[in-house]
Amino acid sequence: MSSLHSPKPTGRRLSPRESAEICAAHGRGESVTALARRFGVARPTIYRALERQGRAVAAGDSTPVSIRLGADERVALDALSRQLGLSRSGVARRVLRLASGFLEPEPELVAAAGDLARQMKAVGGNLNQIAAHLNREARLQGRASPDLRQLAEIEAAERELKALAREVERFLVHAARRRRARVESLLGEGEAP
Repeated sequence: MSSLHSPKPTGRRLSPRESAEICAAHGRGESVTALARRFGVARPTIYRALERQGRAVAAGDSTPVSIRLGADERVALDALSRQLGLSRSGVARRVLRLASGFLEPEPELVAAAGDLARQMKAVGGNLNQIAAHLNREARLQGRASPDLRQLAEIEAAERELKALAREVERFLVHAARRRRARVESLLGEGEAP
């Protein structure tokens, strides 16, 4: 039992990014023990990170399920398990979650969403500056009359926001299609033609 815990407390704190990575890896089926080894912390630290990320990890929150596999299916499951670096149950959980439509953001999806959010904040900041200038003008002169440059900036910001919205939609649709194709290939390989 003591082998499951770190030999001594490390006192190391996890960064928010590490906590998010732990939550994602746990959702893909990586065990708490493996995560503790990988991040060089004690298992309770991993449990706390999962709890902070809103993940249910209490023993009462899960139900064991067993299935019978033929020898060739077990070999295929073990091969997929090694390929993904997950336990058998981790592979089964991951396939089930993907097939059932659970949102499991992939690292590139998270990075792209962060990049799009930064771009949208920049556009929002530009619009806020324009609005502040027009409000200041309205207070001083009793009315706001944007000049041609300000109108051009507003129209450019509108075009940029519409382009970003199209990019977000395209990216999310593309990610959903990729995920669906992966799930279909995982589930469809064992079916008879």
